[in-house]
Amino acid sequence: MRIVIMGAGGVGGYFGAKLARAGQQVTVVARGAHLDAIRTDGLRVRSAVEGEYTAPVLAVEKIDGLPPADAVLLCVKSFDTETAVEQVRSVVGPQTPVLSLQNGVDNEEKTDRVLGPGRALGGVAYVFATIEAPE
Repeated sequence: MRIVIMGAGGVGGYFGAKLARAGQQVTVVARGAHLDAIRTDGLRVRSAVEGEYTAPVLAVEKIDGLPPADAVLLCVKSFDTETAVEQVRSVVGPQTPVLSLQNGVDNEEKTDRVLGPGRALGGVAYVFATIEAPE
């Protein structure tokens, strides 16, 4: 599967690493020093349960020119939802689900306003994840 993760912070980075480790083709959208670190070192997870591992992913600042995704995970702050959804519009095909793993109560409605009704899925993630580096 081709999976695009919008927002490679704690939640997006964690799920991106797990999906890549499971053999999925993962593209994470990041910026600045965080983008550079992911391009250089991949996504590194240190877990009390799973141990430590690094997963290689494609890290990009913009998704222009990428083929349609099989799934999109929105892992940005709630106030960035509309902007993030506009950015991923080019990789959202007719059957591409857009899963919100965000805080907030109206992210699915925001997503559907941009992409059309029925495109957004609401999700819940029970994971404590932070970005250790770069700061």
